[in-house]
Parts: sequence; C-alpha cells; structure tokens
Amino acid sequence: MGLNHDPNKCKKMIEDNINIEFFRAILDPVRSELLIFLSVYGEMTIGEIAEHFPQNRSVISRHLDLMNRFNSVQRRKEGREIYYKANKEFIVDTFEETTNNIKALMNLEK
Repeated sequence: MGLNHDPNKCKKMIEDNINIEFFRAILDPVRSELLIFLSVYGEMTIGEIAEHFPQNRSVISRHLDLMNRFNSVQRRKEGREIYYKANKEFIVDTFEETTNNIKALMNLEK
C-alpha cells in the first residue's frame, strides 16, 4: 500500500515535516494582523501595539505571548516594559523549510 492509501503514515510524515503549531499561531486573523503590524512598524511595547487594535491590552498580550512561544515574535523586557518585534528571519526560514519539506513529500508521491 502506497503513502496515498495510508492516512496514518501520511499524517505522521506531515506532522514530522511541517511545523503545524507555528502556522496555527500566526494564521489566526488577529495574530496575523499583529505580525504584519510589527513587521511594518518594528519593535513596540504592548501598550503601543494595543493602541492600534480594537482588542484590549490583555487580549493583545495573550496573542503576543502565544506567538512568542512559537518564535514568530521576539520579546525583551526593559524595566517594566515588554517590547515585541516580528522574528522575521525565523518566519522566512520556517516558510522556506516548510516549502522544501512539502516539495520532498510531494516527490514521494510520484
């Protein structure tokens, strides 16, 4: 039975080769807007970021914390302020790695 016909094997290969949790973290509508915003405007505090979004500061903070866990944003603390910025290099590298892995997986199907 080929890979096409074994859903468990196919699922395992995809999970092993694609960082699905990273994509879930950045493709949420609010988080994707936050990522675009930080990519354009650079490093900002939660308060500065929240001024530009309809969600309250605590909601923005939770989104940013999740994105930080999956490395799509970086955070640093300076005094009492926490600054966030898009982790552009990691994001691009993850997309490139995913593209290469998908190409390799697709070639297995031939």
